[in-house]
Amino acid sequence: MNEDSKNYELAYLVIPSVSEEEALAAAGKLSGILESEHGVIRHLETPKKRKLAYPIKKEKTAYFGWTTFTASPAAIAQIAKKISTDTAVLRHMIVEERVETRTPFLRPFSPRVSGTQRPIPREVEKPGEEKLDLETLDKKLEEILGK
Repeated sequence: MNEDSKNYELAYLVIPSVSEEEALAAAGKLSGILESEHGVIRHLETPKKRKLAYPIKKEKTAYFGWTTFTASPAAIAQIAKKISTDTAVLRHMIVEERVETRTPFLRPFSPRVSGTQRPIPREVEKPGEEKLDLETLDKKLEEILGK
């Protein structure tokens, strides 16, 4: 295996008219295709019969299986071409597995308040703003209202 190899996942649907043994044989054939293109299989999930969300080529059920493998990016086109010639495979998809490197967004910690209580906002004193006591405030109100 060379250094530019990447991890891939192959998902496939096998026609439902075959028996379970034939579906397993189709999975083995797909594994053989991967290995013939110098791919290294990492995990092989046996195909299981599933109901499809929508009909594919007039089929409402199919055997669904998937395989993870490592291969060079240049071999992927050849693998896809060989799989598409297999008549037992309804549909297939090869995707590159990506490792999430970014960190998830974390919100700053804020304690939860139960019920309908809300935290009381702190008063922030602005520079240049004078503080008035209650008596001075009453006097100013009287001046403004003219009493």
